[in-house]
Amino acid sequence: MLTAENIYYLHKIEALANERLRFFRNKEYLSQQQETNKSNKRPQSTPSIIEEDHPKKRKVAAVVRTPPVVAVSNERLKEFIVKDMKGTDVKLVIQKTLYKSDTEKGLNRLNMPVNQLENNEFLTADEKQILNKRNPKENDIEVPLLGPTLEVYGEPMKLKMWHMASTVNYVLTTGWFKFWKENEEHLPKNSKIQVWSFRRDQHLCFAVNHL
Repeated sequence: MLTAENIYYLHKIEALANERLRFFRNKEYLSQQQETNKSNKRPQSTPSIIEEDHPKKRKVAAVVRTPPVVAVSNERLKEFIVKDMKGTDVKLVIQKTLYKSDTEKGLNRLNMPVNQLENNEFLTADEKQILNKRNPKENDIEVPLLGPTLEVYGEPMKLKMWHMASTVNYVLTTGWFKFWKENEEHLPKNSKIQVWSFRRDQHLCFAVNHL
């Protein structure tokens, strides 16, 4: 049977135990707060390769992925041509559907029928003369091509004029299929596209974008 004295000491022991428990809880809480503050002070990751130092471990290269490039609006395209590329004489050449024939590897060309052009005054007199030559080795113009992600394709295209039975077509060829495959996400089959012409140092260039 517990005496009054024993009950008194039991209460004292319980009070001391509770006080000790609160002490360790507060200590653990402060430790967690310090860890959180350290994490918040760490510099944010940038889209590059960062070397992370680990104690007693060799450096490990951590790759931070950059977001995928997306296509731009036609207004942004024109702004990029004029301000970033220092282009001039920007003209809408044609607005058309990207047909299956425009995406076939065997044909390897973007067809632009003359009777569907929005503007037929994008060539100089000398350029028209070149395209009308009969010698197939002399009747094309090498032109850089700007894509829907504001990147100039690595290989210049060739602009040609094809005289068909019922119409005359301008075509972008020599590398067109590779260009289209690299930009297929932004230029899917049967989508509406626009082809723009512009000049850099008087040299003819083209840009292709989706609607």
